[in-house]
Amino acid sequence: MSNSISFYKLQGAGNDFIAIDNRDNKFTLDELIDLTPKLCDRRFGIGADGLLVLFPGTDSTAYTMVYRNADGSDAGMCGNGGRCIARLATSLGVAQKHTFGVHQQLYKAFVDERFIIIDLPSKPSVQQVADNDFYHLAQIHTGTEHITTQVDKKTLSDHDYLRKNGKFLRFDGRFAPKGTNVNFYAVETPNTIKLVTYERGVEDLTLACGTGALASAIAHHHFSNSDDLSNEIRVSCLGGDLIAGFSFDYTSKSYFDLTLKGPAEIVYQGIITI
Repeated sequence: MSNSISFYKLQGAGNDFIAIDNRDNKFTLDELIDLTPKLCDRRFGIGADGLLVLFPGTDSTAYTMVYRNADGSDAGMCGNGGRCIARLATSLGVAQKHTFGVHQQLYKAFVDERFIIIDLPSKPSVQQVADNDFYHLAQIHTGTEHITTQVDKKTLSDHDYLRKNGKFLRFDGRFAPKGTNVNFYAVETPNTIKLVTYERGVEDLTLACGTGALASAIAHHHFSNSDDLSNEIRVSCLGGDLIAGFSFDYTSKSYFDLTLKGPAEIVYQGIITI
C-alpha cells in the first residue's frame, strides 16, 4: 500500500466524512477497511463519522459507493454520505444527474449548487415494537437498520439520556445480530420533526443521519395516522435541516419513492501519510 493517501473532507448537515477517489483501484477494499478507524480518529487521524470511497462504476452506474462506519464496520447505505459523494463526484467530472451503486442497489442523484437530492430504492414498512419504556418504538429499514421512538422536546435536548438509551437500544438483543441505529424524534409541527440519532459504528450521537431522517419521517407519518400530512417532512437535525420525501401505498402499508434532500459540501482536501 502506498504510504500517502489523497483525500477529501466533506460534510452534509454536520455529518462529516473522509472521501477517497479509488476509481483506479489503487487500494483494495480490505486495505481501506483496515485504514478506516485510523483515518476517522478525531485525535490521531483526520477525524470523521465515516469513510466514503468511489470505486469504479458499471454499465448502469457512474461509480460504486462504499461506505464504512468510523470503526470500519459496514454501514449499509448512508443518506448524508450518498449526497456528499455525489457532490464530490460532480466536482470530479461526473454529470449533475447520475446513478451510482451501493450494495447492488441503484441510487439516483441530482446535484445543485445549493443542495443534493438522492432517490433511494428502499420500500420500507413500519414494524412496531412493543415496549413500555419507549413511545412508538418501531423498526424501519431505509437502506440500513433503524429504530425510531418519539420523545418530547425536553427529552430531545437531554443528550445524556439520548446517549445512554441510544447505546442500550443499539445493542438490544431484539435487533441482533447487526444491531441498529437509534433515532429519537420530537414533533414540532404536523410536517416538521426534530431528530437526534445515535449511530451504530460511530457509537455516539451525530449531528445528522440521512437514512435516520427518512426512517423518522416515515414513523411520524405512520403514527400520526393522518391523511393531511405532506409527503415531504422537514427533519431538523443538530447540524441542519433535511427534507425527507416518500409516497405511501395504503394497500400494502409500505413506503416507496424515497427521496432525501439537503446540503453537502467539500470542506477541504489534502494528503495524509500513513
